[in-house]
Amino acid sequence: MHLLTKGFMEDYMCWYAHGELFVPDESMEEQVVGSTSSASNMHEVENENSNPYRNMVMDAMRMSEANVKECPIVEEEPNADAARFFDLLRDSDEPLWDGCTNHSKLSVVAQVFTIKSDHGLSEAGYDKIIEWAISILPKGNRLKENFYAAKSMMKPLGLGYQKIDICPNFCMLYYLENAEMTECMTCGHSRYKPRTDGFNPFGSFAAPYSCWPVILTVYNLPLGMCMRPEFMFLSMVIPGPSSPGRNIDVCLRPLIDELTQLWSSGALTYDISMKQNFVMRAALMWTINDFPAYGMVSGWSTHGKLACPYCMENNKAFTLTNGGKASFFDCHRRFLPHNHRYRKNRKDFFVGRVENDVAPPRLSGEELFDVVSEYGEIVFGLQSGKQKFPGFGLTHNWVKRSIFWELPYWKTNLLRHNLDVMHIEKNVFENIFNTVMDVKGKTKDNIKARLDVALFCNRKNMELVCDGSRVAKPRASFVLDKNAQLLVYKWLKSLRFPDGHASNISRLVNTEECRLYGMKSHDCHVFMQTLIPLAFRDLLPKGIWDALTEISHFFRDICSSKLNVDHIERLEKNIVETICKLEMIFPPSFFDSMEHLPVHLPFEVKVGGPVQYRWMYPFERLDITVAMTFIIKCFYFYFNVFN
Repeated sequence: MHLLTKGFMEDYMCWYAHGELFVPDESMEEQVVGSTSSASNMHEVENENSNPYRNMVMDAMRMSEANVKECPIVEEEPNADAARFFDLLRDSDEPLWDGCTNHSKLSVVAQVFTIKSDHGLSEAGYDKIIEWAISILPKGNRLKENFYAAKSMMKPLGLGYQKIDICPNFCMLYYLENAEMTECMTCGHSRYKPRTDGFNPFGSFAAPYSCWPVILTVYNLPLGMCMRPEFMFLSMVIPGPSSPGRNIDVCLRPLIDELTQLWSSGALTYDISMKQNFVMRAALMWTINDFPAYGMVSGWSTHGKLACPYCMENNKAFTLTNGGKASFFDCHRRFLPHNHRYRKNRKDFFVGRVENDVAPPRLSGEELFDVVSEYGEIVFGLQSGKQKFPGFGLTHNWVKRSIFWELPYWKTNLLRHNLDVMHIEKNVFENIFNTVMDVKGKTKDNIKARLDVALFCNRKNMELVCDGSRVAKPRASFVLDKNAQLLVYKWLKSLRFPDGHASNISRLVNTEECRLYGMKSHDCHVFMQTLIPLAFRDLLPKGIWDALTEISHFFRDICSSKLNVDHIERLEKNIVETICKLEMIFPPSFFDSMEHLPVHLPFEVKVGGPVQYRWMYPFERLDITVAMTFIIKCFYFYFNVFN
């Protein structure tokens, strides 16, 4: 009522500054007599808002009316950029037909393009509509005759792109000094040899296809705007059909060249708020990717016993005798205080082992750079064969010297590649749920796991029981019986969440088969942080339930948007003890690299800040269907650009 009766600006009856068309009447003319400044301002706003498509051209070309009016008259042809600008400016003012007052050539095309985009109209459908529209418009109308012509007219208003050919074997780019080559200098594959990659996204004929978008995001924004889709920029698309693997460095060469230039000499940039040009410099803060892609961009392989990029060759992971996979079982007591009681426990961890070692050192960027500088160059390409540095898998896991080390500031970054909390949390949840619920084919408590328990642990109650020709697997204390499992699934079936909190998990529950189907990353996120303590309460022994509740609360706290240093240090201490408790419960096969990595998450939070600005959720929510998403994130006035 106050705004209606008093308003919020004196004599502001027509909301011209908010888009309302200013039409003066007699009463308003009386009010503005003697106030020429107010009247002139109103008419200026009217003139600016009278043709929004002219303003669109001005914004796209970084021009203003003042620039156009003050242009000196010269007797020469305009350059290409100027010619495109004046053509668009003329199209924005030129009526659709002589005498038309509602639409210009540009406005009609822009509006029909919007309809095409909003409703998924095909190019053929667009052409049919235009053909019909031309038939009912007056003769001599200036409507573009088809989609191709309209797209050509609108192209200067959009962002440009550059296509760079690449060898199908990821050996090299046809780029810079190699741009005119006709065959690969490494494998000899012809640049122009006809081929198809077999991409077909439809039905049963679909072939596996891996497409890698490289996305840049801006960090110097208010928190409410940071990581939003409108501030994410698709820097490049690496086509498939297969993953480039460690050869991704070949594809990233143009990005690294531009980032190097942005750091050293900068780029002339227009500040729309100050109406001034300035030299912008940019720096790459870190990359965000899932764990397999971590190995591709960092150069440290994330497979095998040396998968951890922090512990590196100093971890105590081993290969399971029967399971055949790397296990990080009993690798965490060394992170405990020296006088902690778990260190002397010979029974509940690796049988007979007392832990006296300290936590492995965490190398700085400069130290890592000195290490990778000792390794030579490799020949990229799918046909280059297996190239391994001496000692690979034993004393190190380096497969290459990453291209990111070419950035002059990369070794001074405290955090270069992020461990993705989203995927780590999802994998930990799936291991816990599938094992506790004894999901066939997915549980970590199988026959081979029990054979390894007999070799590495002192847990007689979990060893296999041989009864003649039959081998029985006793039910472990952390596994629910069939009745308890059915009770959990029925409870999940009845769950309802507030709108926007989570998806409808009840639709994913099959009570007849006692299975969950189609759990997405965010479903696992909600289940891990909210439902695990509730689902297993009173169904598991208290000690086991306590340990699962602690790991649930850890992920809830590490994902908090507000953290202080004391809280992070407390998390860093508690997570080690929590994982040790899990090691006293679950078999060695349960502990792959995903159960080990939470130990290092508090450090990354301390260095990089809240995980909401360093995980994959914002990027996977983009409307891009990919087999795997690789993200690089930038910072600095950081127009910063980009997995």
